[in-house]
Amino acid sequence: MKILRTLKNLIETNRFLSASFDLIASTRIYKNIISQRIRKITSDIKTNNNYHIIIETTNFCNARCIMCPHTTMKRPQKTMDKITFHQILSKIKKENITPTVFILNGFGEPLIDPQIISRIKLIKDSFPDSIIKFYSNFNLANQKLINSLLGSGLDEINISFNGYNRQTYQKVMKIDYKKTLKNLQCLIKTKRKTRSKLLIRISMTLVKYNEKTAQKFIKKWTPLVESVSVNKVHSYNDSVKNVNNKFKINFNKTAFPCRYLWDTITFDVDGNIVLCFLNYESRYNFGNVNKQSIRNSFYSPKFNLIRKQLLNYQTKNIDICRHCYTPYKNGAEWLINELY
Repeated sequence: MKILRTLKNLIETNRFLSASFDLIASTRIYKNIISQRIRKITSDIKTNNNYHIIIETTNFCNARCIMCPHTTMKRPQKTMDKITFHQILSKIKKENITPTVFILNGFGEPLIDPQIISRIKLIKDSFPDSIIKFYSNFNLANQKLINSLLGSGLDEINISFNGYNRQTYQKVMKIDYKKTLKNLQCLIKTKRKTRSKLLIRISMTLVKYNEKTAQKFIKKWTPLVESVSVNKVHSYNDSVKNVNNKFKINFNKTAFPCRYLWDTITFDVDGNIVLCFLNYESRYNFGNVNKQSIRNSFYSPKFNLIRKQLLNYQTKNIDICRHCYTPYKNGAEWLINELY
């Protein structure tokens, strides 16, 4: 996995390699390979019922990242109630869904959820074979919470650390760099001391303030954590102003079908089954776990119509997908099973 992430980072930050990959992806042979993979993987999903489960336990966030539309989000900000959370787990079992991964994120900071530890433990008790992970800016952590996380059953944490130094970090995220750095160093130290198996991953979204230090960022953190990733920035259908400069997404090339619309079931904070975790206003809503079956919602005619459009390479007809980065990664998620 480290080799794959290294290759991914090279493609993200090297325009020659990125253009070369685009050229390969434009060939008929490559597209045929992706088509074969799509047929196999989607068939396997329906046979074995293996899904990633995303649960937005809160949509509050303490950061104000310049590349994120959270500051303009019109959805009410709240924490998922206990009834809805338990209903999700109950219906997953009842409907014989096999959750391979639980991702406790949506459009918020999971450490704001006061029940996050108990919820991780409940999932691990209910689905011991599932991997549990979440993404966090980690600014709200402290030693007590770190100890609790390491003992909760959490398998992986991905920390969004969007700056190489204090100046770039605070320009991008608008939160205290020193506090986050201290928390991250404490997590690494405590993990080593307790010999925890928690995987620590660090990621940085490339914007004009930090992109020049991308290689320094990778070099700095690679020896300290399980993986480091740098990523081009989404525009959320032009909901945020253009904040990139050098490493831009090529929206003129082929938009491949997005695998996550087949293998990932996403619940927003109200228990709605929505299109994906980037659907920050929950505009694409296919049902609610408190009222409808998960599978009936996930395979509703409306959702299936969107999948059909993707398979026909009509991604650009769907607003939320048009300026998302995933369809423009040349279908890489169909070749590699775990790109989250």
